[in-house]
Amino acid sequence: MKLFSSTLWGLVAAALILAAWGLHRLRVARLVRREKVLSRELKEKTQELKEKAAELEQSNALLAETALTDKLTGLKNPRFVEAAIGLLLAPARKPLRDPEQKTECVAILLADVDGLDKVNDTLGPEAGDTVLQAVADAISASVRGGSVVARWSGDEFLIVARVRFGGEAGALAVRLRNAVASWVKTGPGDATRPVTISIGFSVEPLIRARPHLASFRDHLALAGGALRRAKAAGGNIACGWRVNEDALEAAITLHGETGAVHVLRKPDEAETAGLIALALEHKEG
Repeated sequence: MKLFSSTLWGLVAAALILAAWGLHRLRVARLVRREKVLSRELKEKTQELKEKAAELEQSNALLAETALTDKLTGLKNPRFVEAAIGLLLAPARKPLRDPEQKTECVAILLADVDGLDKVNDTLGPEAGDTVLQAVADAISASVRGGSVVARWSGDEFLIVARVRFGGEAGALAVRLRNAVASWVKTGPGDATRPVTISIGFSVEPLIRARPHLASFRDHLALAGGALRRAKAAGGNIACGWRVNEDALEAAITLHGETGAVHVLRKPDEAETAGLIALALEHKEG
């Protein structure tokens, strides 16, 4: 009897151990399955977060691009130029180590569409917008890589381009003027006529020995003054300034750089003072 009772208790104990082990295995299996589910959900959530982060980054990039781009033409806008102008002018502002060292120049050109108000008045604002888009395309197609073309105001475009020497800026201005006159037309039906632009430009540096003499705003004032002269001459003309380096150095000696540059910001006065001279392109034909 004692042997039977001992055997029975042994069997019960074994059964309990097996049951406990089975329950443990079941719990472990459940935990493993749960862990796999959680791991899968975590991967899905992580992927979802990555996708949302990518969408957010894309949206932010689009917003940034939109903030720096003109909606009508797709060109850069003044905000972009203001942010990037330091880098754009940097090639022309490298210090000279040797008087014979060749330096790059940077041309700052302002182009204004001739007669755009008349187009708007006679053909409507949509026709005017079409002209602006076509002019933007013609200018963009006519500059080298690395140049920046921006819509600066309503009918005015800004071009910042590297040139090998100051005289090349004038050649670039003529090339842009010719490209627009050749490619852009406006008018009703068969009575189309070429669209023309007037261009005023300045070149950085004004003096090779003083690459930081003029600021971007100074160059804008000079280019704007040249543009006004081009418009006053009838339009469809490229116009810039030749700097009298000896006279400008003398003015700097007398008034300091700040005083000399202050005069340059008023191109008519600077011309009267002999610091600069107008270089006016003659119309062809």
